[in-house]
Amino acid sequence: MSNIKPANNHASQHPLLLFAGAFSLGALFTYFASEKGSKKWQELSAKWDQAREYLWQQGLLKDKNISFEDFRRQYLGQLGASFVAMKNAFEHKTVEKELAHLAKLKRRRTRSKKQKFKGV
Repeated sequence: MSNIKPANNHASQHPLLLFAGAFSLGALFTYFASEKGSKKWQELSAKWDQAREYLWQQGLLKDKNISFEDFRRQYLGQLGASFVAMKNAFEHKTVEKELAHLAKLKRRRTRSKKQKFKGV
């Protein structure tokens, strides 16, 4: 497993970043589903033994004998979890902003309803 960290809350404040990340992930899936991408995937599989050894030496892999398919599953699982965390954080921030705005409107409304001094 690699040392990929989940997205932080700063990234979740930008919906364009979320969209671009999701779009890129979709493009990546689409590419590897095509004929050309399938051939590239086979090339990557053939070079996995060398890359696995290097990644393990660098400390990026915990298991030295992990298969390419297992590594792909783990990586995509972490990437998916990261996007879900970003999405949830973004939605939470949006709800908080909306509630703060509604509270501000309510305060304005209650101030305007208070009795005003009209003189003696």
